[in-house]
Amino acid sequence: MTETKNPLTAFAQWCAATPNSWSKVATDRAHDAFIDTLAVMVPGALEDVSKTVAGLAAKWGQGACHAVGFKAGFSAPMAALVNGTSAHALDFDDNFDPAKAHASAVIIPALLAVGEENNATYAQMLDAYIVGLQIMGLTGQGVNPFHRSRGWHATATIGTVGAAAGCARLMKLKPEQAAHAISLSTSLAGGFMSQFGTMTKPLHAGLAAAGAVQATQFAEAGITAGSETLHGPQGMGTLMVGPDVADLRALMADKDEYGQKVTFRTSDIGSPLHIEKYGLKPKRFPNCGSIHRALDGLLELREKYGFDSTVVKKVFIRAPAAHLRNLMYDKPASPTEARFSLEYSLAVGLYSGTVGVADYEMDAIKRPEIWALMPLIHKEYIDKLESDFPTQIHVTLASGETISTEVDMPVGSSAQPFTAKQLWQKFDTCTKPFLSQTQHKKVTALLKTEKPESISVQELMTLLI
Repeated sequence: MTETKNPLTAFAQWCAATPNSWSKVATDRAHDAFIDTLAVMVPGALEDVSKTVAGLAAKWGQGACHAVGFKAGFSAPMAALVNGTSAHALDFDDNFDPAKAHASAVIIPALLAVGEENNATYAQMLDAYIVGLQIMGLTGQGVNPFHRSRGWHATATIGTVGAAAGCARLMKLKPEQAAHAISLSTSLAGGFMSQFGTMTKPLHAGLAAAGAVQATQFAEAGITAGSETLHGPQGMGTLMVGPDVADLRALMADKDEYGQKVTFRTSDIGSPLHIEKYGLKPKRFPNCGSIHRALDGLLELREKYGFDSTVVKKVFIRAPAAHLRNLMYDKPASPTEARFSLEYSLAVGLYSGTVGVADYEMDAIKRPEIWALMPLIHKEYIDKLESDFPTQIHVTLASGETISTEVDMPVGSSAQPFTAKQLWQKFDTCTKPFLSQTQHKKVTALLKTEKPESISVQELMTLLI
């Protein structure tokens, strides 16, 4: 694996050799991602899917690693499986645009497992996260937007690759070993968007995190893998995009959809640094990110004009088809389906002025007052890229007046980033009901330290079980 034009080689060499000398912006954003992901893991661990996976994982692989909310000791892959599932269980975890995937729900659980097993420091975790996110982004740019729009769940596919790169960094693998780890991860990557609205959707994040740990440990142990699993004719760039990849590449040549060119980069791997250029998109609401632009706009109009649901005649959403295709449940019958329902989520926002975790509990989704509002929600699929068409929100009042706005980036994105206050409010809202007062105080103190090199991953995980 020495070809200079091979993206696999280029990615692996960068993972192994790039200096740990990141900007404050990069490390601060990585730190924020850990705070946000640990926050959503805590209530996520109480979901049925997480508890079921934890029970099975305890049978499949016991060890010295831990999962948030569970007392059992797991092997590293099984700890990653459980934590990844919990992180994604509420669909409250962040999004990452170049990959069109949930990044942190895969990378962070994988790193926590490897970090705990290898007694890593929190500072080393931040470094590995930045590296893993970069490779996840570059891999996403090599196959998107068509990989995602054609039905692959990028969290489960691209996420595995990025997390493997982060684990390779944390485990200090040599370039050739890192190349094998990344290559191996493509054989453990898979998942379809047809699983959205089911328990398997959050399980995808767990499987991707576990696959990343396994791929890296296989490579460390001496398992070798192919050198053309990214760019070759039978690699990810063709098999997970389509045989018309050359035409799609030409189509994206003059577009700027988060750097997605359907081509894998082989040089300048760290420039631009994705965590700086694109950042992460932590979620304001615990539902599919494809809802957020519309929900942000509706709540903005509601607050600005002071109306409530009693005077609304119609809500009309015009949004990119790629967003609306994710939202396939116009009459959700379960909490998992409700998280992928534009109609339900906007009806809740219209009724109460906010949307929270409690709105996706079984009793909440049956509320007749919400179902009475759902027929007011209408939508139009616009066949344009997300970056080419902002979501439009039009609200028609009983008086006949129509008020409108449009949103191109949701709250939480780099265009409208969370403040430190908003981030910690989310952390407290998610964790205080489930952690003891002592646990919450100690975990918060650790995460607020100005010396990440002094924090042990083992110490952090012990506080969260």
